Amino acid sequence: MTSLASPTLPSLRATFGALFIGATIAAVLFGIMNLQVLVYYKRYPNDWSLYLYSVALFWVLDSIHFALGTHALYYYLIDMYGNFLGALVENAIWSMRLQLLLKVWIIVFVQGIYAIRLWKLGRHFHKLLPWFVFIAMAVSFGTGILMSYETYIPQNLVTVFTIRISIYIFYSVAITTDLIIALMMCYYLHESRAVIHLPSTAHKLLGLMQLALVSGLATSACSLFALFTYLAWSDTLIFVAIDFILPKLYINSLLAMLNYRQQSSKTSASECIAHSISEDLHFAPTSPEGQTTDMNNTLPLSGIQDVHSSADSITSKGTVVLQLRG
Repeated sequence: MTSLASPTLPSLRATFGALFIGATIAAVLFGIMNLQVLVYYKRYPNDWSLYLYSVALFWVLDSIHFALGTHALYYYLIDMYGNFLGALVENAIWSMRLQLLLKVWIIVFVQGIYAIRLWKLGRHFHKLLPWFVFIAMAVSFGTGILMSYETYIPQNLVTVFTIRISIYIFYSVAITTDLIIALMMCYYLHESRAVIHLPSTAHKLLGLMQLALVSGLATSACSLFALFTYLAWSDTLIFVAIDFILPKLYINSLLAMLNYRQQSSKTSASECIAHSISEDLHFAPTSPEGQTTDMNNTLPLSGIQDVHSSADSITSKGTVVLQLRG
């Protein structure tokens, strides 16, 4: 009598154990995201309306994403406790599919905010380069639509390999777009730094360049790691665990950029004005013969309005100081 060999199943550690670790790291990043949102609205209540509404939207989407991931994890670890095979082969829970869908559009929306920022900066330097960002975003948006459809094709967790081509395309496009955005932002900030002769402002722009490069490399590395784990261990759920982390990493990188910009704009503006000119500008009128009269005209600096605190507005501040010094 021959016995039927039982099918080989992935280990518990490589499936739901990985999901648990990913959800734990995602919870930490979710807490950091909440803190960054509070800091942003406290420091920058009068920011550009696109940023204000986008941060609120990302907070809502990330909160929903975190709740969906927690619900899916509870279902597989608690409701399906003791039924490991059933948890893998039964229909995937709705919250798992929906959180994967939200992940796609959070990534696309964050890249879109970066693209808008680059588009505004690019108009002042080069008219052709912003089109590369536009093309990258169009491709990213298209892959987002593709993944939204493909997410609902697999019947369960062990049949995710049926959409492997779409997964390859999505992560490849995300990695490429992140690198393009990071390099373009560094280029524009470098060009802005080149026309500013104030050391403190140039130092802050250098910090923004480093932050943009690190953020782009971090998100690209995480996407690349997710793609690698899917290629190497396609029969596990390790790449799904990374999907728990990925959107929160994108949102935190964007918030870090916005909050750093706010702090740097305050410090650089105060330092530049303090070191360049005094609190009051004194003008000593001269007579037609070139002799200085006794009457002095004073212009208080308190009447000078602050300029917008984006990367291109930092350039404006440097220009204003240079003109006053001249």
